[in-house]
Amino acid sequence: MQIILVEANEIIRDLISLNIKTYLGVDVILRTNAQEAIELMNILPEIDLVISSVKNGDENSCSDIAQFIIDGDNDIPLIVLGEMPTTPAGIEEIATSSAESDWENTIKIAAKSLGINEDVISKRKIPDFIPITINYFFNLSTSCCDVYIRIKKGPSDYQYVKRIHQGDVFSQDVIKKYHSQGLKNLYIPKEQQSNFTNFVSNNLVKMLNQPSMSADEKLSIMGNSYDIATKEILKIGFNSATVQLTETIINNMIETFKDEEKVSPLLRKIINSKTSYIYQHSHMTAVVSSEILKNLGEDDPASHEKMSYAAFFKDISLADREELAQINSFEELENATISEEDWDMVFNHALEGAVLIRHYPEAPLDIDNIIKHHHGSPNGKGFSVTGQDSKFDLLSLVFIIAVEFVNELMSYKVKGGTPKPVIEELRKKYTSEETISIIDALEKTLKKSVKE
Repeated sequence: MQIILVEANEIIRDLISLNIKTYLGVDVILRTNAQEAIELMNILPEIDLVISSVKNGDENSCSDIAQFIIDGDNDIPLIVLGEMPTTPAGIEEIATSSAESDWENTIKIAAKSLGINEDVISKRKIPDFIPITINYFFNLSTSCCDVYIRIKKGPSDYQYVKRIHQGDVFSQDVIKKYHSQGLKNLYIPKEQQSNFTNFVSNNLVKMLNQPSMSADEKLSIMGNSYDIATKEILKIGFNSATVQLTETIINNMIETFKDEEKVSPLLRKIINSKTSYIYQHSHMTAVVSSEILKNLGEDDPASHEKMSYAAFFKDISLADREELAQINSFEELENATISEEDWDMVFNHALEGAVLIRHYPEAPLDIDNIIKHHHGSPNGKGFSVTGQDSKFDLLSLVFIIAVEFVNELMSYKVKGGTPKPVIEELRKKYTSEETISIIDALEKTLKKSVKE
C-alpha cells in the first residue's frame, strides 16, 4: 500500500506521516504541492490514497488533485484536510474531509479507505521511542535517560541507535553537529517522557538562576526556555515543572528590565539574539510596557509582573506556528495564504491565551483581560479598530500600545524597508485622553533612547 501526503506545513506533515506509519504500517510519500503529487501519480499507478490540505501556498491543492483523479477516472480516494471553498463536480464520490489538526480522525478515515479495521489498529504496537525536538538538548551537558538517533532501514522500518547514555557527560559540540546536519529530533524511551521533561525544566531553572551568567548567555537560555515551556504547556498543560519554568522565565524578564538603566540597549540585545521571533516579541513587549508604566508614574512591582505575564502568554496558542504569530493586523490576515483553520487560529489566539491562563495557579488578578485585549479587540477576536479606547482599562491600554510598537520593530527586522513613523500612526489610531498620555510616555522613552 502507498499513500501520498500533500502538505506544505512541516509540523502537520510530520505529525500525520509519523502516525500513519505507526498505526497503519503503511508507507507515506511526502509532497509539498499538487503538481509534484500529480507527476508522481502519472508514473506510480498503484497509489491507494491521497491526503492533501486544501491549499499549499497559493495553490488550490485539493481541487487540482481531485480534478486529476476525476478526469483520469482513477479509483483513488482523497482525504481533504480542511474545508474547500468550492468543490469540483464529482468530488463527493472520491473525497472525505477531516480537520487539518485532527490527525486521529485522519488516521481513522485513512484506515477505512484502505480496508484496515480498528482491531488491527488497536493491536498495533506503539513505538518504544518518542521524538524530542533537538533544542531541548541545547542547554544540557548530561541526560537523565538514554538518548537515541533514528536510522531509516526501509520504507517503514527504523533502527534506534544509542548515542548518549544515561548520566554520561556530553559536549554541546555533539548536539550542534547533529543540528547543523539537519537533525530535528533525538529519541528517548517512551516511559521516560515525563521524567525527561522535568529534568530539562529543572536544568533550565538552575541555569537561569545563576548570578554569574552574562547578559547574552542569559538571553539565549531564556529564549530556548521560553520555546520549551510554551510548547510543553500546550502539550501537557500546567504541572510543577512547567509552572516552575514559567515563573523563572517571567522573573528573569522582570529582572532584565530592572538591571538596565536604559531600555534601548536591552531591546537591541533581544532583537539581535539568536532566539525565536515569538520569544523576542514577548520579551520586548514586557520591557516596553514596563517602561511606559514607569514613565506614567505607575512603577509598582505588581503592574510590572502583570506586563511580563501577559507578554509570556499572549501568543502561546501559536507557539508551534511561529509564522502565524507574525500576522498582526486584519489586513495581513486577509492577505495571508493560509488555510481556514489557520485563519481561525490567528483570529482567536488572544482569546485562547486568555482562556489558558485562567487555569494557571495563582495567576495575577485580571491578567486574562490584558491578554484578551492585546490586539485591541474587546472580545479577544481579531484586531483593533479605531474608536474603542474607552473599552479598556489602563493596563490593557499600555499593553496594547506596547504590542503595536513591538510589532513595528519586529516587522522592520523581518521584512526590512523603511521604518514607519509609529508614534504618528498610534496617535491617529488611539485618540482618547488616557491613550494619548500612554503614547506620550512611549515617546518619552524613544526620545531618551535617541540621546543615548
